[in-house]
Amino acid sequence: MNSQALVLHRRLKTIDQGTLHCRELELRLAEDGQHVLLSRYVEWYDPQQPSLCATQHYRVPLASMIRWMINNGEQGSAP
Repeated sequence: MNSQALVLHRRLKTIDQGTLHCRELELRLAEDGQHVLLSRYVEWYDPQQPSLCATQHYRVPLASMIRWMINNGEQGSAP
């Protein structure tokens, strides 16, 4: 199973000439189909310095996420 990521947030910002700051937050279903993966990527590019980048991944059981949504979500009718 190769799921496409749902991009929750993406921002590319030019700080000054040649310096870029990139942030991305995405959600996808894990290969096992039983977990969701939330990935956070941050990169800072400056032609005068070495690039800095970091990626963090959070893995949550899908059943736990659905239970949390049921317990904490607002009830309402579908549009």
